[in-house]
Amino acid sequence: MASESLVPGFTNKRLFVVLGALALAVMLANLETSIIATALPTITGQFNAFESFAWVGTAYIVTSAISTPLLGKLSDLYGRRMIFQITMGLFLVGSILCGASQSIGQLIAARAFQGMGGGGIQALAFAILGDIIPPRERGRYMGYFTLAFVGSALLGPLVGGLIIDHFSWPWIFYFNVPFIIVVAIICHFALKLPFTRRTAKLDFLGAGLLSATVASLMIGLEEGRSGWTDQHVLVLFAISIITLILFILVEQRADEPMIPLRLFSNDVVRTAALLGMCAGCITYGAGSFLSLYFQDSLFVSPTESGLRSLPQMLGVTIATFGLGRLISKSGKYRKFPIIGSVCSIGGLIAIAQIDGSTPYLFLAIAMIFMGFGTAAIFTSTSIASQNAVEYQDLGVTTATVMFLRSLGGSFGMAIFGTVLNSTIRIEIPKKIGLPADEASSIIRSPEEIKMLPTAARDAVVDSVALGVSRIYWLCAAVAVIGLLFALSLRELPLRQRAGLSDAMENSAG
Repeated sequence: MASESLVPGFTNKRLFVVLGALALAVMLANLETSIIATALPTITGQFNAFESFAWVGTAYIVTSAISTPLLGKLSDLYGRRMIFQITMGLFLVGSILCGASQSIGQLIAARAFQGMGGGGIQALAFAILGDIIPPRERGRYMGYFTLAFVGSALLGPLVGGLIIDHFSWPWIFYFNVPFIIVVAIICHFALKLPFTRRTAKLDFLGAGLLSATVASLMIGLEEGRSGWTDQHVLVLFAISIITLILFILVEQRADEPMIPLRLFSNDVVRTAALLGMCAGCITYGAGSFLSLYFQDSLFVSPTESGLRSLPQMLGVTIATFGLGRLISKSGKYRKFPIIGSVCSIGGLIAIAQIDGSTPYLFLAIAMIFMGFGTAAIFTSTSIASQNAVEYQDLGVTTATVMFLRSLGGSFGMAIFGTVLNSTIRIEIPKKIGLPADEASSIIRSPEEIKMLPTAARDAVVDSVALGVSRIYWLCAAVAVIGLLFALSLRELPLRQRAGLSDAMENSAG
């Protein structure tokens, strides 16, 4: 159990109230990346804007990725509590604007505004956990945050399906409002973090270059799904490379760099970030495609598709709470990402065997292993990276690791989407003689696919299953790369004191 000695001024009751509120904020912010999936057909149908389908989701992901390292750095300079309250305000206003949107353009703009708050909430909540809980004890509490972080990505389609089935699409955004208000009230009164402001010149040029790098890369990845050699896609990638080079040059000379490059000279931080990037690719890149298989190959509803994905949550729950306690008890973390990588590889290879008639029990067991493996990696790498840096770099380190997780997921979604589309364009014409450019036109809602002539229906079922199978083979290859990183992760003794305690003593001294 946590005690008052962990951090001055935090009783057990107050500690659990604060951590519960932060975990809830993480869940709400990350839920917005996946809950929108089941609502998009309804939303774009209402606004008659199918061509803008992808941008409703992409706008949130882009601004969320940009804000994660920026707000993490600002929290190191100006205090975690103040910046966290600002991000909650951004998320709250963005959610209201999304629900009130009267056109697809308004919704995309509101989603971009909402994403700025969502990215900051996720990074700062994990950083605040690092402030108030010592690394040795952190494993016991990291489970709640990892469960909220990973679980919300898996539960998003289910929650979205339930809201669409029983309410209207604006409630996908409005339901955030009362919860965020509760979190804000709790943090205002209970989250007292003593902070001595550091005198520093803000790195505006670095922030601008980083934003340009991330935005052009994310948009290029999204646009590249329809053609990686299109001129505008190549221009976006060229801009991201140029701005990245300029960003590195600027950061080498900045007095207070937005992302201190010395972080990557720390082998523990570097390895944890790369391992987390692999796990992010698997969790966010491949997670949505299994739901697609359930709907378009097995003809189940969005709600039932979400229910069928729940075994992943069982694996996530076991890993986050079980391994977190083992890390706290043993004071060691290195073996757990190795175990997690091995479990992920086994689960992913098993799922890659799917076809249109794979027994669900087989997939359920494989999903448990996959969920266990990725959650084990997230939990252990968060603890390892925070333990490897000093208190003054805690916010930017946490934000950078989470940013690379999101970046891995974006890479995965883009590449895996291309694999699925190319499989459909090749396999369906091969089976029924349809022109390649018309192959995707027969893939609509599960009900419409089910009503197709037998030959066309079977072609869709088999092609989608084959495409998803190939995606999970690629995921297994990514997990093997992650295993190599896990094997190279260095063990450091977990500190017995919270970073905030040391900072307060240094300030007093």
